[in-house]
Parts: sequence; structure tokens; C-alpha cells
Amino acid sequence: MLLAEKLYYFTHGLCCMFFLYASIYLLYGKKAPRLRMVLGGVVVFWFLLEIKDLLLYSSATVRNTYFSTLLLMIDMLAVPACSFYLFELLSTGWMNWKRAFALSSFFILCLLGYAITASDSWLWILEIYATLYSFVVIIILCFAVRRYNRYVRENYSYTEHLNVRWLRQVTFLMFICLSVWMYSCLRSSWVADSIYYFSSLLLWACILYYSELQEVVPIADNIKMKKLFSKELAEEKKEEFVLNENLIQALHKSLREDELFLNPRITLADLAMTIGTNRTYLSTYLNTYLDTSFYDYINSYRMEKVCQLLSDPTCTATMNEIAETCGFNSLSTFRRSFVKEYGMSFAEYRRQMNKNS
Repeated sequence: MLLAEKLYYFTHGLCCMFFLYASIYLLYGKKAPRLRMVLGGVVVFWFLLEIKDLLLYSSATVRNTYFSTLLLMIDMLAVPACSFYLFELLSTGWMNWKRAFALSSFFILCLLGYAITASDSWLWILEIYATLYSFVVIIILCFAVRRYNRYVRENYSYTEHLNVRWLRQVTFLMFICLSVWMYSCLRSSWVADSIYYFSSLLLWACILYYSELQEVVPIADNIKMKKLFSKELAEEKKEEFVLNENLIQALHKSLREDELFLNPRITLADLAMTIGTNRTYLSTYLNTYLDTSFYDYINSYRMEKVCQLLSDPTCTATMNEIAETCGFNSLSTFRRSFVKEYGMSFAEYRRQMNKNS
């Protein structure tokens, strides 16, 4: 047996064990979050795809043109399966069994068409459709990510483990994985197949790692509620709406005197409940009349606190201590806010203060 062939069997077996373990890990327990359940279902499907590939070298009959093409077309079902998780990630609650079937129905139709007729035309149709499907999903996700980020900034005072910047890394790995897969389909090679299994292993290890850190943002349900509430605002002449003086005073008191912004995980809903109003009213006030997001609004108070601390010549607190004291839940968020406020890094600002003193 060639070394390249041994490497193929090893990487394939490694992938099978990885997806089996990941499936058990994600789906174990009855109270797993919805996003985790969707990811677990997708990982189970990938595990079945890996097990299916065992047929390619377990039987000479399966390796003929008809069965190998059929198995290849089954692999393409991974395209809609991956999109299920991405849609659920960016719009929690949107995915359901009906939509999952609708998104994968044409893939299944082409698969059945080839299984019945053995015509290669179905393979070409499916390949073209899979390409178009991927292209459309990428466009949809671009808009969905922008909407998601806007929603986070309007409702949360922090973005750590809420943002989806890691999707860029995943997309890059997915591109490599698909490129190697297409090459291995065109030119049978033990090495190419081994690289494909290894790249898919890295891809899913990356997805699982970031998914475990990801906090669920119930954006789909909140958008529905916001649309319903906007009808009420429309009836009350939303364009003329402002917070009354008592609510504005309560807002300033909660932030100036009570310093609620020191809570690193404060949300728009928390602040709205504290001052006795609805979060949609408060969001409208911040976005329309103050022309800011909740994220920037809260961080502006945090940076004022930072300014107070740094203006004290006896302050010897480290950057990490100042960030934590002022309500920032991560150094990365603090650094970005500091540079935005002062136009320089924390270290540069400290050096400049030392020179002036």
C-alpha cells in the first residue's frame, strides 16, 4: 500500500471520529440551545457523509461510474446543510424543518433524477445550481451580517462573543476546502483527498471553537416584535416622538449618578427597564434624536470615566485595570474605543502624559 493511500485512510478515519465525537458533544443533553442543536444536526449529516465514503473503497461495485457519481451528488447536499447553520446563526429562530426542506428540495430532486435515469445531465444541473445557490447565499449573508451587526450595536453595550467576525476566517477555510474538493473530483488523487479531509477537519474545528464562544442573539424574534411595535409608533406619529422630560432625567441619572454603564453586560432592555420605558422607544430616541447606537452611547460614558481616571496624576492603574473599572468586558473593545476617542493607543497616551508632567 502506498504512503499516500495510507495517509488518505488515516485522515478519513480521523474526520469520521471527529464528526462522531462533535455530534455527541453538541447534541448531548435535552436543554441544548437551539443554535447548538442546528449545528449538531449539520455535524451529524457531515458524519454520515464521511461514513458514506467508506463505500468507495469497501466495494469494487460502488466505484463504478454510476455509484461514484451518485455518491458525489450526495456530497453536494452539504452545501444547503451548511447554510442552515449560517442562517440560524444570523437570524435565530428562522430555520425550521419546512424551510430546511425547501432549501434542499432541488438538490434532492436532482439526486433522485440521476438515481432513476442515470443521466449525467442531472449532475451538471446540480453543479450549476450548487454554484448559484452558494453565490446567492453569500450575497444574503453579506446583508444579514450587516443587519446583525447593526442590531448588536443598537441593543448591546459589548460585542465580545456577540460579533461574527470569525465568519471571515471560516469563509476562507471553506473556500480552500471546496477548491480542494472540486480538484479531487476532477482528478482522482490520494494526496488531494487527504488534503480535503484535513482542510475540512480544520474548517469544522474552527466553526466548533467559535460557536462554543458565541452568545445567541435572538434577532429574528426581536425584529418581529419591533415590526409589530412600529405599527403602534406609526399610529402615535413616530416622527414626532421624543422621550418626556421625566424619562430623560431618569436616563441621565441612571448613567451619570448610578453609573449603570459600569456593568460590562448591560443591554438596551436593561436600561429601558431601569428608567421605566420600552426598549423600542429608547432605541428610537438614541438612533433618531441622538444619532447614535446604544453601543456607542454607553461606551461614551465609559470613556468619560476613563478620562477622569487618567486625569488624576496619581493614577498608576494598568490598562487592564482601567478597562475593567470603567465597564469594558474586553481589552480589544477598550483599545478600539480608546483609539477612537483619543486618536492614539493607551500606551502612547500614557507616554505623552508622562512627558507633559
